Amino acid sequence: MAKRTQLNVYLPKKEKKLLEKLKRLSAREGKPVNAIVIEALREYIERHEAPAARLRTFKLGLKAPVNREDLYGERLKHKA
Repeated sequence: MAKRTQLNVYLPKKEKKLLEKLKRLSAREGKPVNAIVIEALREYIERHEAPAARLRTFKLGLKAPVNREDLYGERLKHKA
């Protein structure tokens, strides 16, 4: 048996139609209500989560990929 964590959600009476729509969607898509709620939670959290910190990038003026020979050519000649 898979391990699970339980979450209870209580809807106010004014949200009764929301639950009805959720049940209809569940039947139409053939998915359990639980799966639809989990998907909705994931999407909501992805949209509202703080973006990951971005590292700054620097333009070095390089026009093409650099290879080892170009960088260390002279040093490599002297080692040989």
